[in-house]
Amino acid sequence: MSYPLVPFSTIVEHWDHHWFLWLPRHPVYEAVEIASRDPDRDGRVAVWVWFTERAGAKHQVHYRNDPVLARFAGGEYRPIDFRISGDVGRPRGVKVRFDDVENRPVAIDVAFDPAQTLSRQGAGLTDQSGHMSDRAFLIFYRETNALAREAEVLVGDSNVTFDRDEAKGGFPFKWAYSHGITIGLIRYGSFKAAFGPDGFHRSPEAGGYLMRRAWGGDVSLIADGRGRLREYVDRSAVGDFLRVAFDPPLPPCGRENEVQASAFSISIAAAADVVKGAVETRCGERAHLLGWHPGEPAWATRQPFRSEISTADDHSVSGVVTPAR
Repeated sequence: MSYPLVPFSTIVEHWDHHWFLWLPRHPVYEAVEIASRDPDRDGRVAVWVWFTERAGAKHQVHYRNDPVLARFAGGEYRPIDFRISGDVGRPRGVKVRFDDVENRPVAIDVAFDPAQTLSRQGAGLTDQSGHMSDRAFLIFYRETNALAREAEVLVGDSNVTFDRDEAKGGFPFKWAYSHGITIGLIRYGSFKAAFGPDGFHRSPEAGGYLMRRAWGGDVSLIADGRGRLREYVDRSAVGDFLRVAFDPPLPPCGRENEVQASAFSISIAAAADVVKGAVETRCGERAHLLGWHPGEPAWATRQPFRSEISTADDHSVSGVVTPAR
């Protein structure tokens, strides 16, 4: 039986709050970011903290207080002491405490003036300036923002961000908060996808094949009448989505070495077609080869990637996604 192409593996996550702090005094990391969600029905608060290196490929170290997400998305599980301040509808302050991978205490404090307001300035799709480029093609969408009044990041006993009154120098800002972010990742590395009761199964509701995830959300493969992939849709547990549409739809493997081209567009949350580009497909001797060439926006053109999808057995495929450069 012929199944639609599974071109990559993705993650889409919505976070209610996000803080970004530059670290001009840290010897290795240029920035630290914090994301959190409002309490769930059981009162649990999901927290994610990550540091980005200043040099080279800008490797990141991730910390999560959810062991399931730490295993799937990658990163270190840590108990994280987290306290949010401020009023709903205003910029929110935060206090975070945990121990890093070197067992050093990390303390992050961000404060706002109670009269500050949120703005759309700087919102929308964000150029991540190479952040996470060794791990994924990243789509990062912000709803509203504000610049913080003061902040401190202690690693051990040292403050590695700005002093309150220190000039920001060549940095665009010192510390910022965003209310409502949606992050989509096309993950680099290997993955497997199965067809059947425990994987992608036919779903009239989804308009094709649907795979549900154990921690919530699902992935849909929507094909045309010839089995060509028209849309790939990843929905989070709270309803946000990452959609990749293809025109013309991506075909299954045809004649060996025959090259076919399609346009693709990526939509995330309420923002349609925020990334556009072209993908070339070719059926090699052992794998279905796809070359991805983002064309818009300009920063995305620096991040081409490729997929190699091979048949593992009659009901499953395996894939490898890597940066093309």
